[in-house]
Amino acid sequence: MGELGLAFVKLTNFETEEAILDSQRVRATDMKNLATAAVKASRLYRELNAQTVKHLDKLHEYLGVMLAANGAFSDRSSALLTVQTLSSDLVSLQSRIEKLEAASSKIFGGDRSRMRKIEDLKETARVTEDAKSCAVREYERIKDNNRDELERFDKERHIDFMDMLKGFVLNQAGYAEKMANAWENLAEETIRYARDGS
Repeated sequence: MGELGLAFVKLTNFETEEAILDSQRVRATDMKNLATAAVKASRLYRELNAQTVKHLDKLHEYLGVMLAANGAFSDRSSALLTVQTLSSDLVSLQSRIEKLEAASSKIFGGDRSRMRKIEDLKETARVTEDAKSCAVREYERIKDNNRDELERFDKERHIDFMDMLKGFVLNQAGYAEKMANAWENLAEETIRYARDGS
C-alpha cells in the first residue's frame, strides 16, 4: 500500500509540473491526497503489525515455560522411576533372604556362610529401604513443587492471556478506526467525482 502511495506521489509531481489547465491541477491535488492516504494507511498497518508482535510475545514466553514444565515432568518421571526401581530391588532382596532362611532352617546348626550371606542381604535391604525412603521424599517434593508451580503458572497465564487479548483487540479496533478515518477523509475530499459521475 505504501508503494502505491509513493507511486501516486511521483505521478502527482509529474502531473503538477506538466499541468496546463486548472482541472489538471485539481486532479493532481486529489491524487496527492490519495497518495497521502495510502502512505498513511501503510504506516498504520506497520504500526499495527508491530503492536501485534508485542502481543504475540506472550505466546513465545508461554512456549518457553512449556519447555521448563516439560523438564519438570521429566524430573518427576525420573524420581518415580527411581522409587519403582528401589521398590523392585527391595522385593528381590526380601525374596532372596526368605529363600536363604528357608534353606538354612533345613540344616541343623545352620551354615555359617549362609548366615553371613543372610546378614549381608539384610544390611543391603536396610540400606535399600533407606534409599527408597529418601527417593519417595524426593519424589513427593518434586510432585508438590510441580503442582504449586502449575497452579501459579495457570493463574499468571490466564491474566497474561486476557491482557494480551484485550490489548490485541483494542489495537485492532483503534487502528481500524484510524484507517477508516483516513479513507473517509479522502472520500469526502474526492466526493465531487462521485457526483460528477452520476
